[in-house]
Amino acid sequence: MERKGTINLRHFLLPGFCGGLTTFSALTLLTLKPSNGGFGYLLVTLLLSLAAIAVVIPMSQKLIAEKI
Repeated sequence: MERKGTINLRHFLLPGFCGGLTTFSALTLLTLKPSNGGFGYLLVTLLLSLAAIAVVIPMSQKLIAEKI
């Protein structure tokens, strides 16, 4: 028996996962071009990504706990 809301959550998360893969490939391409300041771009992107993760994970855990 499936939990209530699991299908909707899957439909929400799967496109985000696929979008993350395309973003990662673009990040890799831009980082490999040192003439465009690839290292600085990589550093800023990683720091902002970690900050976003620190904010989003607690929010998503709270949201998922409320729906179950």
